Amino acid sequence: MTNKAVIGIDGLQVVELTTEEEKEKTAHEKTWTDTKDDRLKQMLREQRQPLLEEADYKINTLVDNNQDASKWRTYRQQLRDITKASDLQKATFPNKPS
Repeated sequence: MTNKAVIGIDGLQVVELTTEEEKEKTAHEKTWTDTKDDRLKQMLREQRQPLLEEADYKINTLVDNNQDASKWRTYRQQLRDITKASDLQKATFPNKPS
């Protein structure tokens, strides 16, 4: 059994979780573990968004000026593919083209 702290009229007390509370805690922990990859992907997406916006701007500028945008297009695709990394915790962002 797992314990919890409860504040009562006698002050702070440590009591055991009820069976229902233990089930709820176990279910919550399972959900948290099962959604780990989804949370990591969301974090990567949030970090990636301004980089994609910058890449889109740079590509449009290069195209408007009749310059080669292929390096930036490759970079942008690498950014898009970052959530497909086999180990999301070790995913690294690509380097911006110079």
